[in-house]
Amino acid sequence: MQAMQKGIARCSHECVTVISASFKQVVMRSKISVLLLLILCIPNVTAAIDSDDGGGELWFSCDDIDNCSLTEFHTGEESITGTVNSASPFSPETVFIELPMAPKQTEIALIPEEIDELQIDLRYQDDLVGLSRPDLEVTIIIAQSTTVIEFEGDSNPTDGMQGVYKLNDEPLNLGGDRLLWPDEEIRILLQFEVERPGNWQLNLRGASYMFLDIIWSEDIELKDVDEPSSNAAPRQTELETVHYGALIEDDWDCWTFEVDNHEILRITIEWEEVPSEIEQNHDLPDLILPDNRLAPTPELESEVVNGATKNTWKWRALPVGEYDFCIGGKLNAFQPYKWAGLLAFESLGPTSPDGFDYSSWEWQGYGMKADEYGAKDLDSTSGVMIIVLTFAILLGLIIELRTETTSKAVRFGVFVPGVMLLLIGGIVSPLWAISGEMPSSDELSLEELIDNRLDQIWHASHENTPASSRALHVGSTFGILDGETLSLRLIADSAWPLDDGRWQLHIPEFYELDFESLIFAKVAEKSETNPVDDLLDLHSRSFILLAARTLMLDILMLEALLVVDELPTSNIIHFETEMVESSKKGLIQDPAWGTRPIDIPDAKWRLLQDNLYPNLISIVMLDGIKDDLEFRIIIEDEMNHNFMYSTESVKIPNSLVDYQYLWVCAGIGLVILGITIENKRRNKAKQILQKFASENKWN
Repeated sequence: MQAMQKGIARCSHECVTVISASFKQVVMRSKISVLLLLILCIPNVTAAIDSDDGGGELWFSCDDIDNCSLTEFHTGEESITGTVNSASPFSPETVFIELPMAPKQTEIALIPEEIDELQIDLRYQDDLVGLSRPDLEVTIIIAQSTTVIEFEGDSNPTDGMQGVYKLNDEPLNLGGDRLLWPDEEIRILLQFEVERPGNWQLNLRGASYMFLDIIWSEDIELKDVDEPSSNAAPRQTELETVHYGALIEDDWDCWTFEVDNHEILRITIEWEEVPSEIEQNHDLPDLILPDNRLAPTPELESEVVNGATKNTWKWRALPVGEYDFCIGGKLNAFQPYKWAGLLAFESLGPTSPDGFDYSSWEWQGYGMKADEYGAKDLDSTSGVMIIVLTFAILLGLIIELRTETTSKAVRFGVFVPGVMLLLIGGIVSPLWAISGEMPSSDELSLEELIDNRLDQIWHASHENTPASSRALHVGSTFGILDGETLSLRLIADSAWPLDDGRWQLHIPEFYELDFESLIFAKVAEKSETNPVDDLLDLHSRSFILLAARTLMLDILMLEALLVVDELPTSNIIHFETEMVESSKKGLIQDPAWGTRPIDIPDAKWRLLQDNLYPNLISIVMLDGIKDDLEFRIIIEDEMNHNFMYSTESVKIPNSLVDYQYLWVCAGIGLVILGITIENKRRNKAKQILQKFASENKWN
């Protein structure tokens, strides 16, 4: 019995223990679930707007009319309402709603020039009209800029029930300053007037918002890992270590390191791509010798690879000792970088400029996507020979017809049609074709187009040029802005077949282009600064690298646009079209192909851009005793011929009539026939005359 009681007691104790443990597990799981739920509900607020997916979405959120904000996610009430009691047409009442961005901006971001989408669901209801929309004024404040948008109201109850205030692609008045710095704000003010008592309602939680397409942003603090450093307190480091950092405004980032025996000291600085508005100067850094003097001017090798700029500075035969190396910035600028040094001895290889093949670079035909096999040669019209032949025949005909004929049927039935055919097919039509091949007064040659383009890039690449103006001019295709007309005359030597039966025109002049000579000749023409120690000035270096990339992309697109549906009858090509604004491709600060021929749809233009833009664009410039350029372009994707558009911009001169040779032959045939008939008539008349004379019928 006692044993049974002990067993029961033990069982009870164990059951309580098990139940207690189970309860604790349930409580713990509940706490964990709640914690996970809270984590999921709490949004990431590291930045107000950024370039991540959805980083430019600003949702209208309110707890009440006095507590509204622009948020990265839906929060707050479904809607807010208000009542107007004393409004009248003589004394309207104004309602203000202010929505500051929350949280504050922590990253630097590039604001687009247009609002992607803006929607505001605001309604007003009164007893007289019913549900309507009042006139609404929206003020968008971005940093120091202000954009005012006015929406017209709608007093129609039906429209008012269904409609919202909405717009797309509305320009922002940024005043050329597209950068939003940390702690700067975005704020939206809503203002509307009502003239009758009633109730207003602003719908939220996805019903009201503003979307901005943020294509670039950067966390300054995350990139600025090289601090603290300055010219007064350089950081101790090893020369051959890779250093990461960011140059913020006019700060100085400095390091100190030991230099051993060497023949060549190389320091390579690679600058990350940023918008041109905040791009730092990539000028000569300070290298301070052990005796506190500046090192002599080095050689410079500049390379731009898909927007990232890499400068390699080379000093020779410097003394051994402790060096200070400093990079200086400028106001209102920010750019991340990485750098590393290398000590080497003179040899062939990556440490010597002799290892590069700096030869004159010519166009490689990257835009020719047709197959050379099956190409058809093209020639200019041979109209001159036809004209000469026709004149000779007509002259002989005139001599032949000096003798009067009595046969009107031969004259008007054979001779005149033959002469008309000769005139149309042998003179008028060739002259028409020849006139079509002649250049017009406003038509440019390829050389003139390139020269104008280089002039444009020279001004755009100046450091004082506003970033928006630089992007506008550099990004325009062939340098032709929206609304301007491109008129260009080219000479083809052959037409290459495409898979779909169309033809792509081959222009030999493209392959004769010497990019290097053209660009450096423009520098010699434009630059007013004499090189110091064989180094070009900063503007010239920027121009050279930018011009090389821009010209390459322009010729690439021009070559790809020379597609026609039928085999041309002439080798003279007139490319004439109005250019309109389109989507851009390429870099943030220096886009490409921002204008398109007016007859090419924007969707087709995007497909052409995506398939044509190179996977790699590398341009290397050696700046020193000898200035040279080296190009490296890779286009890995095979072009689908269906994406190549037969634009109406490509115009081929044609004859006035088709098959003009047949017209000439027909005219010659009729003339010969007429002469033959006339000669037979004359011979028969002579025979009759001789017969009459021999028989003395008139004696």
